[in-house]
Amino acid sequence: MMKSLRKAMFLLALGILLAGCSALSEEEGKGNLVRIDMQRVDKNGTKSEERILVEDDDLEVAQKAMGNTEWQPNTKPDMARVEDVLAIFFYKEDKNMPEALVQYQVWFEVDDSATIISNDEDENYGKLNPENAQILKNLFQVD
Repeated sequence: MMKSLRKAMFLLALGILLAGCSALSEEEGKGNLVRIDMQRVDKNGTKSEERILVEDDDLEVAQKAMGNTEWQPNTKPDMARVEDVLAIFFYKEDKNMPEALVQYQVWFEVDDSATIISNDEDENYGKLNPENAQILKNLFQVD
């Protein structure tokens, strides 16, 4: 009886430890960012050739920067111009499941911040401070 109780306690502790460790690498339950497909958009709405980002360093930088976005989920934005970047983030939650896709439209503002519209209903509309906006601007190679 004591042996089975110890075994059950050990398995429970191991499960909690593993769950805690895996959550550290995920942004708000979306999973691990495994790829970004992005296109720059000019003022006429013409999109550049698609660029695919898969380097771990690029993905980590993007995920950290986007994690600092101040989201306003129940906002209906109406932007005066087309976005500067269209990006699709691919999140992998489970190796046996397909990636979850989140589309972001990004506007880089004159005050060096960024405005972001997401198709994720928990995010919707957000603002990114100048420091993190510059990180994305460099990553997406926007002038």
